[in-house]
Amino acid sequence: MPKILVIEDESNIAKNIKQILDLSNFQTIIAKDGKEGLSLVKKENPDLILCDIMMPELDGYQVLTEIRKDDDNGNLPFIFLTAKSNSQDFRKGMNLGADDYLIKPFTSEELLKGITTRLEKQAKINNKNQTLLDKLSFKIQKTLPHELYTPLNGIIVSGTLLHEYADTMKVEEIKEIAKILVESSQRLKTLSEKFLLCTYLELIINNPEKLQTIHEKNYECNTKNILSTIAEKQARKIQRENDLKLELEDININMSESDFVKIVEELVENAFKFSNKGDEVIIRTNINDDNYLNLFIQNQGQGMTLEERENIAAFMQFHKDIYAQNGCGLGLIIVQKIIEIYQGILFIESVPHEQTTIHILLKR
Repeated sequence: MPKILVIEDESNIAKNIKQILDLSNFQTIIAKDGKEGLSLVKKENPDLILCDIMMPELDGYQVLTEIRKDDDNGNLPFIFLTAKSNSQDFRKGMNLGADDYLIKPFTSEELLKGITTRLEKQAKINNKNQTLLDKLSFKIQKTLPHELYTPLNGIIVSGTLLHEYADTMKVEEIKEIAKILVESSQRLKTLSEKFLLCTYLELIINNPEKLQTIHEKNYECNTKNILSTIAEKQARKIQRENDLKLELEDININMSESDFVKIVEELVENAFKFSNKGDEVIIRTNINDDNYLNLFIQNQGQGMTLEERENIAAFMQFHKDIYAQNGCGLGLIIVQKIIEIYQGILFIESVPHEQTTIHILLKR
């Protein structure tokens, strides 16, 4: 039985609403003002809120503002009850996060239809979120143990061999095992750093004060130097200098250098990782008509399907069974979060088995 919280200071209206809802198999809770309503939200955990706008102490707008700040109840369906029909009042409520309006006086049919529509919509959202959560849980269970255990096993086995047989080993054999130890440790360290960074960025995104502090800063980040340095280093590392094509303009952007470096490192690494030797990796920058930086990173590689582009999520890595790449696919998620923090935009354009282009817009 859905639970409806009615916040209404006029007792007759509240009583009539309760009678209609009780007869329609809803559990109805009444709050006589905004203050009591906020208290009952935490206590009763309603499925939907009906709230008058004009009330003493806390009006409906203030109630909605407080509810949307609540981590536990911030997504509750919220319907305003109002005698006003002014478009400015509607806009104000919608901007604060209201889901609907009911204009007084309303009929029982209008009331029930408004509630049913919002509950059905919320049910679809909850089902979708649960599906996404189930998928993410599955990916964690499937991917994370492998990503953790593989380098850990390398460390354990190598350490055991050295402990038990070092006295009889040749110097070359000890060096080879030491190399495995270093590589496994570095892989585990990189994975841990990505998890921590992803969590940290998510905390920033959900902290308005931190976001405001970042947005108010004036950064001077030279994109050309960073792009060329990182791309050329990565190309040399895997002996693909001839595959790299740079078409860079001398452009500064309003982003910290460390954050831009992280974006470039992840995207350039992926561009080489998901293409073969001999396939071009093209990096291009220019300024668009709105004075934003256009950054294009293109590889002539495996590409992605539409479904893959739409389902980019943490712990997902495309065609891992074919390309045998390490990592949980967190790199692109980290890039997305950084770009979101700086109010940029990321586009992915791809033709399967031909090419992928990452297109980023960033403020100057």
